[in-house]
Amino acid sequence: MSKEKRKNHDLNQSSFYRLSTKRKLAALLSISQNELREFKYSDRLYSEREIPKKTGGVRLIENPRRNLKLTQARIARLLGRISPPEYLYCPVRGRSYVTNAARHMNRRVIRTLDIKKYFPSTSRDRVYRFFRDVMKCSPDIAEMLANIATYKGHLPTGSPLSPIMAFYAHYDVWEEVARLAETKGAIISLYIDDLTISGDQVSDGLIWEIKKSIHRAGLRYHKEKSFFDTPAEITGVIVCEDRLAIPNRQLLKRHRAAKALQKASTDYERKLLLTQLRGLDGQAHQIRSADRQEQQ
Repeated sequence: MSKEKRKNHDLNQSSFYRLSTKRKLAALLSISQNELREFKYSDRLYSEREIPKKTGGVRLIENPRRNLKLTQARIARLLGRISPPEYLYCPVRGRSYVTNAARHMNRRVIRTLDIKKYFPSTSRDRVYRFFRDVMKCSPDIAEMLANIATYKGHLPTGSPLSPIMAFYAHYDVWEEVARLAETKGAIISLYIDDLTISGDQVSDGLIWEIKKSIHRAGLRYHKEKSFFDTPAEITGVIVCEDRLAIPNRQLLKRHRAAKALQKASTDYERKLLLTQLRGLDGQAHQIRSADRQEQQ
């Protein structure tokens, strides 16, 4: 079995735990100590570009250069070996946006909210404090890891490390939110920046306490939704009591893509539409398969 396929372990068994020398850090990241020193000025190793959003406007992508991105991916894999809490669904091997939704089946009340600009709002200081205080790294090692993980004082949008790093940088926040929910007989799930709370009852008081915990950490929330004894959409999946279903808009999108394919006049257009159909069919298959498993 390769080293990358080792079983998960507790947080205090991580390779980062109590790491205190630059030599060991460089070896752990499979880079030279010279490369490690270069990453001290990692802000120089990025390019920026804007891409259009489906909803309008543009999204800024902060993309690290290849050598830095490879190192970030290495850190992400090492953090991914830590046994995740049951409420974390992305990025976790074997869990998905579909299993995230399935966690909330058979719940009378489902409430959701998104963390606004999660990566840009995750500060370098929080990353540093995670490695220093939670992982017990020496201050200079925590400093180096924070340099590698962040850009202009925050997590970059184009880094493979940002999804898992955003969770661990706010590890204390999400543990507190999970405890708050549990004391009220509710459960949570976290899919990157999508937070879902469900239970037979989910009071406004509980939601307010959760919002305060999020706000104290310097994060902001938006897109709040509530579902009471009705089908709920969670991370793009419809939860209908004990069933999972495909959103109507996704079925409509597939119907339109299939019709457009029949009228396509160029190979390029046909290729784009076939790629879109394969993606939509793959998503539908995931939802239907998970629903069948839940019914067994």
